[in-house]
Amino acid sequence: MNTPWQSSRHGRGLLLLRGEPDQVARWAARGLVASLVVPLPSWTAVVPAEPLSRAVPPYDDPLAVLAARPISSRLRAAVGLFAVDGRAVVTVQGDGWRAVQRWVVWQPGRGAVRAPGLPPARPADLVGLAGASHRGATAPAQVAEILRDGGGDALRLLGDLMSVLGLPGWSLLSGDRPAGSQLVEPAVRRVAGFNALVLDEARHRAEEEESP
Repeated sequence: MNTPWQSSRHGRGLLLLRGEPDQVARWAARGLVASLVVPLPSWTAVVPAEPLSRAVPPYDDPLAVLAARPISSRLRAAVGLFAVDGRAVVTVQGDGWRAVQRWVVWQPGRGAVRAPGLPPARPADLVGLAGASHRGATAPAQVAEILRDGGGDALRLLGDLMSVLGLPGWSLLSGDRPAGSQLVEPAVRRVAGFNALVLDEARHRAEEEESP
């Protein structure tokens, strides 16, 4: 998994998917993160329910795991909004079969920055995937202006973007459990299999490093 931050225990974030809540719940159960699945207008939100994922380090940050997890085409478009270590991270992925996940990384005092190895998202990508094109030609320009501005903090940045893009779920970033949410825990066997693979790869690397 390729993510633009290191493990953090104090971030906030959510993933918005176009799939129906029952579809999203099944997808969440196949992952590594205990999550709240929340029906919203036109979207279904996934919010981490615990401060750690069920995976071993370095995959124990639930926000990083959620942001980087592949999403099946039937659940897309998808928009992720995360505030971690003072930075805002936005992910977008269209509904096409081979759609590439694209990223925005914003830092206070600098605005949007390039993240090595992560395909960048343009303002028009955010507008199109959020379904905000009906707001007119000014929407991409508004998004670009928000991303250029390095003032404020990550949560303010995410709130401004959600307002311009017409995305629901701002209250979910407060950390409160919303009414109507469903707690979905990851399948024990899938987590065990993933952890065994990670530990096996770690042992293999250690053996290679010790070899003369």
